[in-house]
Amino acid sequence: MSGAGPKLRFCPESNDLLYPKEDKERRKLVYFCRSCGYQEDAHPSEWCVYRNEVQHTSREKSVVLQDVRSDPTLPRTKDVRCPVCSHNEAVFFTSSTEQGMELFFSCLSCGHRWRDYV
Repeated sequence: MSGAGPKLRFCPESNDLLYPKEDKERRKLVYFCRSCGYQEDAHPSEWCVYRNEVQHTSREKSVVLQDVRSDPTLPRTKDVRCPVCSHNEAVFFTSSTEQGMELFFSCLSCGHRWRDYV
Protein backbone atom coordinates (compact mmCIF):
# COMPACT_ATOMS: atom_id res chain seq x y z
CA MET A 1 0.00 0.00 0.00
CA SER A 2 1.24 3.46 -0.78
CA GLY A 3 0.22 5.49 2.27
CA ALA A 4 -3.47 5.60 1.29
CA GLY A 5 -4.48 3.47 4.26
CA PRO A 6 -6.06 0.03 4.29
CA LYS A 7 -8.26 -0.92 1.36
CA LEU A 8 -11.91 -1.82 1.75
CA ARG A 9 -12.51 -5.50 2.34
CA PHE A 10 -15.71 -7.42 1.65
CA CYS A 11 -17.15 -10.62 3.08
CA PRO A 12 -16.79 -13.59 0.70
CA GLU A 13 -20.10 -15.02 1.99
CA SER A 14 -22.45 -11.99 2.10
CA ASN A 15 -20.52 -9.36 0.08
CA ASP A 16 -21.00 -6.90 2.96
CA LEU A 17 -18.25 -4.61 4.16
CA LEU A 18 -15.76 -6.09 6.65
CA TYR A 19 -15.04 -3.91 9.71
CA PRO A 20 -11.80 -3.86 11.73
CA LYS A 21 -11.84 -4.94 15.37
CA GLU A 22 -9.44 -6.34 17.95
CA ASP A 23 -9.43 -10.04 18.78
CA LYS A 24 -8.67 -9.53 22.48
CA GLU A 25 -7.81 -13.18 23.18
CA ARG A 26 -5.21 -13.40 20.42
CA ARG A 27 -4.30 -9.69 20.54
CA LYS A 28 -4.66 -9.35 16.77
CA LEU A 29 -6.49 -7.11 14.36
CA VAL A 30 -9.26 -8.92 12.46
CA TYR A 31 -11.86 -7.88 9.93
CA PHE A 32 -15.40 -9.08 10.62
CA CYS A 33 -18.75 -9.09 8.88
CA ARG A 34 -21.63 -7.56 10.84
CA SER A 35 -24.16 -9.63 8.89
CA CYS A 36 -22.93 -13.21 9.04
CA GLY A 37 -20.09 -13.17 11.59
CA TYR A 38 -17.34 -14.11 9.12
CA GLN A 39 -13.91 -12.88 10.15
CA GLU A 40 -10.35 -12.97 8.85
CA ASP A 41 -7.00 -11.88 10.25
CA ALA A 42 -5.58 -8.62 9.00
CA HIS A 43 -2.25 -8.76 7.21
CA PRO A 44 0.59 -7.08 9.19
CA SER A 45 0.80 -4.34 6.53
CA GLU A 46 -2.80 -3.40 7.47
CA TRP A 47 -2.33 -3.22 11.25
CA CYS A 48 -2.35 0.58 11.22
CA VAL A 49 -6.01 1.40 10.56
CA TYR A 50 -5.70 5.15 11.18
CA ARG A 51 -2.82 7.43 12.00
CA ASN A 52 -3.16 11.10 12.91
CA GLU A 53 0.05 13.10 12.79
CA VAL A 54 -0.21 16.54 14.34
CA GLN A 55 2.39 19.13 13.44
CA HIS A 56 2.66 22.10 15.81
CA THR A 57 4.07 25.49 14.95
CA SER A 58 6.33 27.25 17.44
CA ARG A 59 3.45 29.65 18.21
CA GLU A 60 1.15 26.73 19.14
CA LYS A 61 3.82 25.27 21.41
CA SER A 62 4.16 28.55 23.30
CA VAL A 63 0.41 28.61 24.04
CA VAL A 64 0.94 25.58 26.28
CA LEU A 65 2.88 27.81 28.65
CA GLN A 66 0.11 30.40 29.10
CA ASP A 67 -1.53 29.33 32.37
CA VAL A 68 -0.11 26.08 33.66
CA ARG A 69 -0.39 27.22 37.28
CA SER A 70 -4.00 26.04 37.46
CA ASP A 71 -3.30 22.60 35.96
CA PRO A 72 -3.77 20.09 38.83
CA THR A 73 -1.97 17.32 36.93
CA LEU A 74 1.39 19.11 36.88
CA PRO A 75 3.87 18.58 39.71
CA ARG A 76 4.76 21.39 42.11
CA THR A 77 8.01 22.12 43.87
CA LYS A 78 9.14 24.30 46.77
CA ASP A 79 12.81 23.86 45.89
CA VAL A 80 13.05 26.85 43.52
CA ARG A 81 12.87 30.61 44.03
CA CYS A 82 11.11 32.88 41.52
CA PRO A 83 13.60 35.39 40.07
CA VAL A 84 10.89 38.11 40.04
CA CYS A 85 9.01 37.86 43.37
CA SER A 86 11.20 35.38 45.34
CA HIS A 87 8.22 33.08 46.04
CA ASN A 88 9.42 29.52 46.65
CA GLU A 89 6.65 27.43 45.01
CA ALA A 90 6.27 26.73 41.30
CA VAL A 91 4.65 24.33 38.84
CA PHE A 92 7.10 22.59 36.53
CA PHE A 93 7.21 20.37 33.45
CA THR A 94 9.78 19.19 30.91
CA SER A 95 10.08 19.50 27.16
CA SER A 96 12.54 18.03 24.67
CA THR A 97 14.00 20.36 22.06
CA GLU A 98 16.83 20.29 19.56
CA GLN A 99 19.09 21.74 22.27
CA GLY A 100 18.20 18.98 24.75
CA MET A 101 15.85 18.69 27.71
CA GLU A 102 14.33 21.85 29.16
CA LEU A 103 12.67 22.25 32.55
CA PHE A 104 9.95 24.93 32.61
CA PHE A 105 8.79 26.62 35.83
CA SER A 106 5.80 28.87 36.49
CA CYS A 107 5.64 30.79 39.78
CA LEU A 108 2.43 30.11 41.71
CA SER A 109 2.46 33.62 43.16
CA CYS A 110 3.16 36.01 40.27
CA GLY A 111 2.93 33.70 37.23
CA HIS A 112 6.46 34.48 36.01
CA ARG A 113 7.78 31.73 33.73
CA TRP A 114 11.38 30.68 33.37
CA ARG A 115 13.31 27.67 32.13
CA ASP A 116 16.31 25.66 33.15
CA TYR A 117 18.30 23.52 30.71
CA VAL A 118 18.93 20.01 32.00
